Amino acid sequence: MLPAIAVTVALLAGCTPTAPTAPPDHALTTDEAQRLAIARFTNYDEGVREIVAEVPGERPVRFTGWVDFANHRGLVSVGTSKDAPGELGLYAWTGDSIAVRDGAVPAAELPLPEGDWQIEQLDPSSSVVQNLFAVALSLGSDRPDNPTLLQQSDARWLRSDTIDGTPVDVITGPTSDGPATSTPDPAAATVRYWIDDKGRLLRVELRQPGGDNWTRLDLGAKSDVDLTPVQTLVAGVG
Repeated sequence: MLPAIAVTVALLAGCTPTAPTAPPDHALTTDEAQRLAIARFTNYDEGVREIVAEVPGERPVRFTGWVDFANHRGLVSVGTSKDAPGELGLYAWTGDSIAVRDGAVPAAELPLPEGDWQIEQLDPSSSVVQNLFAVALSLGSDRPDNPTLLQQSDARWLRSDTIDGTPVDVITGPTSDGPATSTPDPAAATVRYWIDDKGRLLRVELRQPGGDNWTRLDLGAKSDVDLTPVQTLVAGVG
């Protein structure tokens, strides 16, 4: 016969509750589709927001600065860590052009520092970095997206999460403009949106080509920074 203490332990072990499992991914509900639909318009309405982006790889880099979602322009410094945000220089860009200035700066700053700015066409297909900049500008729109079309698409709710204590839903973006023709595989998603309960976009993740590395773009506070000088800098290139 088992000692009483052993029996008690055995009974307790047998009654241990099973840890709750996370809910499975699913097609967007009406509420989730509506919040995704207004995310870009919310950015446009706020105008300029602070951003921090991290691009992993053999030489990871970190971008810190601002994006003007209403006027579609951005300015960031680039470094290898948060402790040296501008050690590698500056990037300024619009929907058409990108300007690069090599040389260390304390951080993204205005007025724009003088120097040898190299200006060229923005080509999202040329690099992970230029694709990131193009996507960043696309996150602002002067009107909401259509929630019905989003709900019919292959966009999926993945999970609940938090960013700095704020609850968010993590949602994969649609892969086409048309309705879903089959149940999508969330593991094949190329874009993930982190959206709070007000439809405010707090993070975007972009899968890099040819692997499972993700570029992360965090969207911060609204800013009163005026990025008009970025437009002036790249004017005439097109």
